[in-house]
Amino acid sequence: MRPDSFAAIHLPNQSARIMASVISDAGLAVTKLLSEAGIPCDVLNEPNGVLSGAQELRLQEVFVQATRHMPGAWFRMGLRYRLMTYGPLGLAVLTAGTFGAGLRLLMSFTALTYSLMQYELIEENGEVVALAAEDMHVPQGYREFSQERALGAVTQILNDMHPSLSPLSRIETVLDASNGRHECEAVLGVPMVFEAPVTRWILKPGVAGASLPMASPLLEESYGKLCARLVDEARVSDEIVSRVYALLVRSPPHFPSATQASRMLGLSERTLYRKLASHALTFHRMVEQVREQRATDLLQNSRLSIEAVADALGFAETASFSRAFKRWRGMSPLQFRLRSATRPPQGNR
Repeated sequence: MRPDSFAAIHLPNQSARIMASVISDAGLAVTKLLSEAGIPCDVLNEPNGVLSGAQELRLQEVFVQATRHMPGAWFRMGLRYRLMTYGPLGLAVLTAGTFGAGLRLLMSFTALTYSLMQYELIEENGEVVALAAEDMHVPQGYREFSQERALGAVTQILNDMHPSLSPLSRIETVLDASNGRHECEAVLGVPMVFEAPVTRWILKPGVAGASLPMASPLLEESYGKLCARLVDEARVSDEIVSRVYALLVRSPPHFPSATQASRMLGLSERTLYRKLASHALTFHRMVEQVREQRATDLLQNSRLSIEAVADALGFAETASFSRAFKRWRGMSPLQFRLRSATRPPQGNR
């Protein structure tokens, strides 16, 4: 899910409480963490408290900086994300008829999870055989965190769906085995493959058809409708962000300034800044997001030279584009193009 859309979602405070507990267990100051993220301490004291997606993302950013020196901490923290942590979404998944139906329901409402990771079900002959994850929308600074946390969190969710099933045959991850991640296999009890092309959780044969112990059509319908309403409410509150994003996507290589965009949207510049700030966004950051999206699309799906791509994005010099792309993706445009060209299609893995 894109950061601008995630910012408008309202989520249970359980993820924030988990991060705070990890900080506390490490002997660090929780109040300092929350202060840096701009989150009032009393929000975490409410068992049913709610945070905006923007607050959740800011807290993740601060948390990553505070725990980067702690090998394996992000994986171990992920194990604390039980299915019930996700509120109505967790209840909807638990009451689905089968394991596969629960996974499809989970994919329908990934906006209500705590991650920018993009998930996809892999099917063969109409049966779900794996869950794949991509980090294309995760800011470069905490992709490693998101991937490592997912190793614990997603595995825990799959186990929680049917505690007696042990649904996984193996886990593949793009991460290497450094920084304490070698312990994952022993802790999870599932074979691990490190430095894989894509992160995937491979299901045992026939698991998708297994009935879930808490299956209830009426409850699944009720919780599913609640999830849909939460997502719809987020779309309404995200109207200004969506309009700005749509304007930038349709713009030629040279993007409008904030003053020009305000005029085109019928807003004052001050209102534009205030609306974006309420979602922890800036106009400059949104321009960068659209530029990054265009850059990856052109590098993956066109034969334009690197120089032509830079020009199409409005960069005065190719070197400036290369520096910006490395900041976005952690590699040069050429390296990204070569990596994309050699990556096999997901369905063939």
